[in-house]
Amino acid sequence: MQHSVVCPNIGHSIVHHFGEGAAVWGQAITPSIAHLVQGHRELAIDYAQIRPGIVFETVPSIAMLPHVIDTSTFRIHVDASVFRHTAGRSGAAMEAILRCDAGAECSLKLWGRVVVEDGASLPDQLSRADRSSTLPVLFTVAFWEISRASDARMRSMARVSAEKDGRIQELEMKLALTMCSQ
Repeated sequence: MQHSVVCPNIGHSIVHHFGEGAAVWGQAITPSIAHLVQGHRELAIDYAQIRPGIVFETVPSIAMLPHVIDTSTFRIHVDASVFRHTAGRSGAAMEAILRCDAGAECSLKLWGRVVVEDGASLPDQLSRADRSSTLPVLFTVAFWEISRASDARMRSMARVSAEKDGRIQELEMKLALTMCSQ
């Protein structure tokens, strides 16, 4: 679990602690970010669809087996049928967002463009057996950010509330048992 990241600076390096609510961001894939992303077997990916008739729509899917190629590019495997449906035409680059857990109730989001890797062909029609096939694509990072997970606070409040409700029920049962014995 990653609790902080060290960012180079003129003079002393700056350490950002995620628990304090700092939003850390950048435009290049640092070793810390590469390690964090490659540590996940699966990542959530949202493809952005912007074309005539669609103002803005995202299509969620899963990206698998991320591998860093250089300071701005990941090679990932995506669901071929979802990619083909979203891209609309073979080899079309599109905007996408990768998301993964960064630990300590923080999430990492990477914005960038996805394009089919050279040499990989995008099938026009997928047979029934190939619907679960994957396609190697290149994800070029434009921007990344580590921030507090937006729903982490709600989950935390719900967990605390459930714990308090459980304690109240336990005390009510003890009270009922003591009333029965009298």
